[in-house]
Formats: sequence, C-alpha cells, structure tokens
Amino acid sequence: MIRNALLIVCALVASSTLAMAECGTQGGPGYRGPDGQCVSWQDLGRKCGSPPTTRCTPEKVAPGADDGARGGANIQQLKNRAHEAAGVR
Repeated sequence: MIRNALLIVCALVASSTLAMAECGTQGGPGYRGPDGQCVSWQDLGRKCGSPPTTRCTPEKVAPGADDGARGGANIQQLKNRAHEAAGVR
C-alpha cells in the first residue's frame, strides 16, 4: 500500500516537472510567447519583437537570442513590405 502511494507521488512529481520545463532548456532561444508557449528560433523576431522582451517573457535565455530576434524582426519587416508592394494581405 505504501509502495503504491510512493510510486503515485513519484509519477506526479515527474510529470509536473516535465510540464513546467523552462523555455530554453532544450535548445530554444529561451522566451515564452504571449500565448504561453515556448518560442522557436524561427519565430523569435516575429512573435517577440526586438528586443525579445517587448512581447515575450525570458526564462532561460540562450546566448545570441537578442541577435536572433533582431534578425527575425528585420526579415519580418522585409516580408511585410514585399507583401504590401505586391498587394498581398
């Protein structure tokens, strides 16, 4: 009985630890977006802006994340201008 209870407690602790992992611990830039999800390197500039703390929350920020956000924001601006020039919405 006690052994089963101990196993259940261990399972609950392990599952909550995985669910509460910080953004950036598995290779991402280390920012949580406005939607509560970890932001990928690809989406960093578009979702967070530059600096990334404009719209996102830092958790375990990776080196170079600020540069990545700056580059991503510049790419998004170029994309928006091209769409506007082409009349794409």
